[in-house]
Amino acid sequence: MTKLLTIDDELEFTNLIRDYFTPRGFEVLIANHGDDGLAIAERERPEVCLIDLKMPGLHGDEVLKRILEINPGTKCIMITASEGEGKSRSKLLEMGAFTCFDKPLTSLKDLEQKIKDALGSSL
Repeated sequence: MTKLLTIDDELEFTNLIRDYFTPRGFEVLIANHGDDGLAIAERERPEVCLIDLKMPGLHGDEVLKRILEINPGTKCIMITASEGEGKSRSKLLEMGAFTCFDKPLTSLKDLEQKIKDALGSSL
């Protein structure tokens, strides 16, 4: 079963991800703070991480950097509602993010397809 870790301070978002992806065969792990997400990433080694860019405490770009240090094979998808997307988006991709999605998500189906793309043949 593919492990999907979602790190986001908005409970409605993490619940939405869990409710959508669990019936589709994913084991959904949830963290509501960057530090918790790092601990789960280290312990569980998820194949995919959805990381909110703006969270209290540890910022999403730092979480991305540390998760890729823990497990370079993890595919990280950044979820951002911040302005100035172009700059942060290109920076995040340079840092190793697989892709970026805008919040609010317009389509969970599109997100699911990107996750499948990220996993390639391992799904």
